[in-house]
Amino acid sequence: MRSPLADVLQELVSKNLVQRYEKLRERRWMLYTEGSMLRGLASYLRLKGAHLSAITCEETFNAFTLIYHFDYGGEVLNAVLSITKAPGCVDTITDIYPVADFYEREVSEMFGVKFINAPRTERLFLPDDWPVRTASERGGSG
Repeated sequence: MRSPLADVLQELVSKNLVQRYEKLRERRWMLYTEGSMLRGLASYLRLKGAHLSAITCEETFNAFTLIYHFDYGGEVLNAVLSITKAPGCVDTITDIYPVADFYEREVSEMFGVKFINAPRTERLFLPDDWPVRTASERGGSG
Protein backbone atom coordinates (compact mmCIF):
# COMPACT_ATOMS: atom_id res chain seq x y z
CA MET A 1 0.00 0.00 0.00
CA ARG A 2 1.33 3.41 -0.97
CA SER A 3 1.66 6.16 1.59
CA PRO A 4 -0.24 9.45 1.24
CA LEU A 5 3.12 11.21 0.94
CA ALA A 6 4.12 9.06 -2.05
CA ASP A 7 0.87 10.03 -3.77
CA VAL A 8 1.44 13.72 -3.01
CA LEU A 9 5.01 13.63 -4.35
CA GLN A 10 3.92 11.89 -7.56
CA GLU A 11 1.09 14.40 -8.04
CA LEU A 12 3.49 17.31 -7.57
CA VAL A 13 5.62 16.01 -10.43
CA SER A 14 2.68 15.11 -12.69
CA LYS A 15 1.14 18.59 -12.16
CA ASN A 16 4.53 20.18 -13.00
CA LEU A 17 4.68 21.87 -9.59
CA VAL A 18 8.11 20.37 -8.89
CA GLN A 19 10.77 19.27 -11.35
CA ARG A 20 11.98 16.44 -9.14
CA TYR A 21 12.27 15.38 -5.52
CA GLU A 22 14.67 13.36 -3.42
CA LYS A 23 14.71 11.86 0.03
CA LEU A 24 17.57 13.26 2.09
CA ARG A 25 17.02 11.06 5.13
CA GLU A 26 14.18 9.77 7.25
CA ARG A 27 11.22 12.21 7.10
CA ARG A 28 13.19 14.86 5.16
CA TRP A 29 12.60 15.59 1.45
CA MET A 30 13.91 18.12 -1.07
CA LEU A 31 11.49 19.35 -3.74
CA TYR A 32 13.11 21.21 -6.63
CA THR A 33 10.89 23.84 -8.19
CA GLU A 34 10.96 27.23 -9.92
CA GLY A 35 9.62 30.64 -9.02
CA SER A 36 6.87 30.33 -11.63
CA MET A 37 5.63 27.14 -9.92
CA LEU A 38 5.77 28.42 -6.33
CA ARG A 39 2.20 29.66 -5.93
CA GLY A 40 0.75 26.50 -7.45
CA LEU A 41 2.96 24.36 -5.22
CA ALA A 42 1.99 26.31 -2.09
CA SER A 43 -1.71 26.14 -2.98
CA TYR A 44 -1.54 22.40 -3.57
CA LEU A 45 0.30 21.74 -0.30
CA ARG A 46 -2.16 23.96 1.60
CA LEU A 47 -5.05 21.99 0.12
CA LYS A 48 -3.38 18.76 1.27
CA GLY A 49 -3.02 20.11 4.83
CA ALA A 50 0.70 20.98 4.87
CA HIS A 51 1.89 23.76 7.18
CA LEU A 52 4.52 26.35 6.28
CA SER A 53 7.21 26.21 8.98
CA ALA A 54 9.76 28.71 7.66
CA ILE A 55 11.30 30.36 4.61
CA THR A 56 15.07 30.56 4.51
CA CYS A 57 17.45 32.15 2.01
CA GLU A 58 20.99 31.52 0.92
CA GLU A 59 22.93 34.04 -1.13
CA THR A 60 25.39 32.90 -3.78
CA PHE A 61 27.44 34.97 -6.21
CA ASN A 62 24.62 35.72 -8.66
CA ALA A 63 21.48 34.15 -7.16
CA PHE A 64 19.36 33.63 -4.10
CA THR A 65 18.28 30.15 -3.12
CA LEU A 66 14.97 30.22 -1.29
CA ILE A 67 13.85 27.22 0.72
CA TYR A 68 10.23 26.94 1.77
CA HIS A 69 9.98 24.49 4.67
CA PHE A 70 6.66 22.67 4.88
CA ASP A 71 5.46 20.09 7.39
CA TYR A 72 3.23 17.42 5.90
CA GLY A 73 2.12 14.92 8.51
CA GLY A 74 5.50 14.97 10.27
CA GLU A 75 7.49 14.85 7.02
CA VAL A 76 9.60 17.93 6.22
CA LEU A 77 9.25 19.01 2.60
CA ASN A 78 11.87 21.59 1.64
CA ALA A 79 10.85 23.30 -1.60
CA VAL A 80 13.97 24.80 -3.15
CA LEU A 81 14.07 27.44 -5.86
CA SER A 82 16.70 29.83 -7.16
CA ILE A 83 16.17 33.36 -8.42
CA THR A 84 18.72 35.67 -9.97
CA LYS A 85 19.85 38.62 -7.88
CA ALA A 86 18.74 41.02 -10.57
CA PRO A 87 15.90 41.62 -10.22
CA GLY A 88 15.69 39.28 -7.18
CA CYS A 89 11.90 38.92 -7.20
CA VAL A 90 9.46 36.11 -6.48
CA ASP A 91 5.70 36.03 -5.92
CA THR A 92 4.36 36.26 -2.39
CA ILE A 93 2.46 33.34 -0.88
CA THR A 94 0.98 35.32 2.03
CA ASP A 95 -2.53 34.99 0.63
CA ILE A 96 -2.09 31.19 0.71
CA TYR A 97 -0.14 30.97 3.97
CA PRO A 98 -0.64 34.13 6.07
CA VAL A 99 2.36 33.19 8.26
CA ALA A 100 4.56 33.73 5.19
CA ASP A 101 4.23 37.48 5.81
CA PHE A 102 6.77 37.35 8.65
CA TYR A 103 9.20 35.06 6.80
CA GLU A 104 9.03 37.01 3.55
CA ARG A 105 9.60 40.32 5.31
CA GLU A 106 12.61 38.88 7.13
CA VAL A 107 14.14 37.53 3.89
CA SER A 108 13.42 40.81 2.12
CA GLU A 109 15.02 42.83 4.88
CA MET A 110 18.12 40.67 5.32
CA PHE A 111 18.81 39.77 1.67
CA GLY A 112 16.97 42.33 -0.47
CA VAL A 113 14.68 39.78 -2.14
CA LYS A 114 11.45 41.41 -3.34
CA PHE A 115 8.17 39.54 -2.87
CA ILE A 116 5.73 40.63 -5.58
CA ASN A 117 2.31 41.67 -4.23
CA ALA A 118 3.36 41.28 -0.60
CA PRO A 119 0.70 43.02 1.51
CA ARG A 120 3.17 44.43 4.04
CA THR A 121 6.69 45.61 3.33
CA GLU A 122 7.63 47.51 6.49
CA ARG A 123 10.79 46.39 8.22
CA LEU A 124 10.86 43.96 11.11
CA PHE A 125 14.33 44.39 12.61
CA LEU A 126 16.49 47.05 10.96
CA PRO A 127 15.88 50.77 11.50
CA ASP A 128 14.05 52.60 8.72
CA ASP A 129 17.17 54.59 7.84
CA TRP A 130 19.23 51.43 7.25
CA PRO A 131 20.29 51.37 3.56
CA VAL A 132 18.51 48.91 1.25
CA ARG A 133 20.89 46.87 -0.89
CA THR A 134 20.64 47.53 -4.62
CA ALA A 135 20.98 44.82 -7.26
CA SER A 136 24.57 45.91 -8.00
CA GLU A 137 25.46 45.71 -4.29
CA ARG A 138 23.98 42.21 -4.22
CA GLY A 139 26.18 41.17 -7.14
CA GLY A 140 23.51 41.59 -9.83
CA SER A 141 23.28 44.12 -12.60
CA GLY A 142 20.91 47.08 -12.66
